[in-house]
Amino acid sequence: MKSRAFAARRAARQVLLPVVIAVLSSVASAHHVGEALTTDQQLVTTTNQFLAALSQYEKLSPTQKPAALGPLTQLAQTRQRWLVAMMQLDPRVAAARILPQPIRARVPSAAAVYVEQEVHVQGKGLFHVSDDFAHGKSTARFKLQGRDGTAPDNVYMADGAGSQRDLQKMAGRKLSMSALRVGDNLLLVDRRQMQQLQADGSTTTTSSGTVAASTGVVQSNQNTLSILLNFSDKALTCTAADIASRLFGATGATVNRNYQESSQGLVSFSGQAIGPFTIAYPSTGTCDYAGWASAADAAARAAGVDPSQYTRVNYVTPPNSTCGWSGLAYMPGNQSWVQACGTTGVFSHELTYEYGDGSDPMGGAQLVDHNGANRAMAGWLPAGALADVTSGGTYALATISGGAAVGTPQVLRVAKPDTTEYYYVSLRQPVNLDAGLAPTYQGTLSIHRASGTLPTKTYLLNSLTPGQSFVDSVNGIQIAYQALSSGTATVDVTFSNYACTRTAPTLVATPTSQSTTAGKSLNYTVSVTNTNPSGCGTSTFNMAQALPSGFAGAFNPLSVALAPGATATTNWTVAAPAGTPDGTYAITATAAEAAVANSGDVHASYVAYSANLPPTVAITSPANGAVLSARSTTISATASDSDGVAQVEFYVDSVLLARDTSAPYSVSWDLRKVIRGMHVITVRATDTLGNSASQNISVTR
Repeated sequence: MKSRAFAARRAARQVLLPVVIAVLSSVASAHHVGEALTTDQQLVTTTNQFLAALSQYEKLSPTQKPAALGPLTQLAQTRQRWLVAMMQLDPRVAAARILPQPIRARVPSAAAVYVEQEVHVQGKGLFHVSDDFAHGKSTARFKLQGRDGTAPDNVYMADGAGSQRDLQKMAGRKLSMSALRVGDNLLLVDRRQMQQLQADGSTTTTSSGTVAASTGVVQSNQNTLSILLNFSDKALTCTAADIASRLFGATGATVNRNYQESSQGLVSFSGQAIGPFTIAYPSTGTCDYAGWASAADAAARAAGVDPSQYTRVNYVTPPNSTCGWSGLAYMPGNQSWVQACGTTGVFSHELTYEYGDGSDPMGGAQLVDHNGANRAMAGWLPAGALADVTSGGTYALATISGGAAVGTPQVLRVAKPDTTEYYYVSLRQPVNLDAGLAPTYQGTLSIHRASGTLPTKTYLLNSLTPGQSFVDSVNGIQIAYQALSSGTATVDVTFSNYACTRTAPTLVATPTSQSTTAGKSLNYTVSVTNTNPSGCGTSTFNMAQALPSGFAGAFNPLSVALAPGATATTNWTVAAPAGTPDGTYAITATAAEAAVANSGDVHASYVAYSANLPPTVAITSPANGAVLSARSTTISATASDSDGVAQVEFYVDSVLLARDTSAPYSVSWDLRKVIRGMHVITVRATDTLGNSASQNISVTR
């Protein structure tokens, strides 16, 4: 990953319950409307301006090009900003608007740094979480922390068959992925291109497989340093003694008591609070929390305190008007930032993870004990207190508030087969710190959804009162709250045949964007996955398309019959009429279930570019990210061009290995003297007119 200035921090020695609970919301909608539509229109407009400028630039003489390079680069910067905005709103649409590789290969280097590029990166998955309790907002973004400790990149899931949940499962794990870099962002177009690195250097794909419930126990004392800071124009209203009491106190509403009470004494907090130190940053300046941390660490060392000797470091500042959050943290990680020093719950919240569940300190900064899903996954429940429900029946459920129960489960765990997750059922009552629970959570049955392993996001789905039920019609599960007596709930769990609750099919187009001269056809492969539950049986999906005026398109086959969970592909041919102006044209494929109002769609782009295009080149072997262990390997590639391919060159780490002038294009690479580590293979094809294009992949020896 490229280097950017950032204060690298030591990884946390203990991952402490990094879970997120929030009301479930869709990250990327299949419906292209509202702000996403407006942003996409701006992105397409800017892309077309850039393509027009690139075409003009290529026609200039060498003496004229320097003057045109500045405006071309500015357009590339503007387009990158719109592309990042689109990634944040809908990564699937962003993936459909990328510039095809043959066009990216033509962009001069000064502008190319602002154009998306294929990269292979490795690092550690993190969640960057921030909370604005004053306005009821929270934000969680998945990031990849590079091996060099530089600022982590945002990662967006653009694969229509994947979801943000696939990324959430990767927090805290060492990852390897092939993606498109857009500034400080990574666009993961194909979830199969993300792999988990094992201790022995091997990889495991992350796109499939079941999730097992956690068996580890989160425990130990968390030695914490809290550094108080004053901005140059604003001072804290809290003292170090006050913060130390809130964090480490043994009695009252403290973070230490909160974790000891929730964990049955397995987790505690100790340490010290120092400062405040005044740093040379104004409260109205940029929200440079990394810079504040660097200044705070320096001030602490000058005062004789070494932050690296602590498991966790917490930075406490006055509010900054540009941040928009009360607390922020990387999870898993050992740093957190708080801008609401008078609210103890914010400290407990930001020492762990973010979510929007008021029955947990991480949900809204209330200092109450942790909920049942968190305790189960952290291993904080005593023996026999967690019961796996695998058959229907009536169960007695003791409250998790106030300590361990004897002989009665405190949390029921029910498998959720369609997403390989679990439902966690628990009862809360106003005892100990839970006396601060809102009435909504007192005596009610909480239904949470979670993966079963840490770190993860968790979701509060319902708070049931006696007589109410939670129904999962997809998996045929019903959880009914029958009654409450003497602190024990009676819960009825019923399993039935899966009901037919139809869901929109998932569509994926490959590639998402490609280019040719107007008048020619482009072929896309569209995969359709039936996401209906098994109770629906086989469904037939009819293909349809939305194309610009004058375009023609056809599917082969026009319809696919799929059993639930099955996937089929269809070839989608799209052509623009001759004379179509250069530019990006949005195209959409739709699959609709016959006789049912149930459809899904996928966005793609047809890019018309009339200039002499460079060759199309692709490395077919080895695979991107491959680990090479043999004595030698063959590098193979395909190349084509309407004007003819003159030569194909093979490079390893920018050093020419061989040149081939006839297909099939390949070269043997002797690995016996190659140093161990990552190497970049580049294949460059040149056509008979002198246009060239290249592709890079990374492999590990």
